Amino acid sequence: MLRQVLRRGLQSFCHRLGSCVSRHPVFFLTVPAVLTITFGLGALNRFQPEGDLERLVAPSHSLAKIERSLASSLFPLDQSKSQLYSDLHTPGRYGRVILLSPPGDNILLQAEGILQTHR
Repeated sequence: MLRQVLRRGLQSFCHRLGSCVSRHPVFFLTVPAVLTITFGLGALNRFQPEGDLERLVAPSHSLAKIERSLASSLFPLDQSKSQLYSDLHTPGRYGRVILLSPPGDNILLQAEGILQTHR
């Protein structure tokens, strides 16, 4: 009994909705598109691109971030914003060297060469 009542109610509701949609097709095609565009543009205006690469890559509590802020406060550099460089690599503080040893040799035995490169 309840099933038949629900079925008749849903059937009549869907029939009325279908006849309303068939009588006003332009309204049911344009209004959802306009609402989607309006709400989409409204939601996209709140988002801003992140310019700080370090904030995206390194966690806020990382030791590297703390050390970098300490080094920046103790040894400030004149950094120009017109140059393109990564925020994670600040020029002027350090350099990187990759040392290779022949297979089977110990890289620590070449300490004199490493210190000479450092000097």
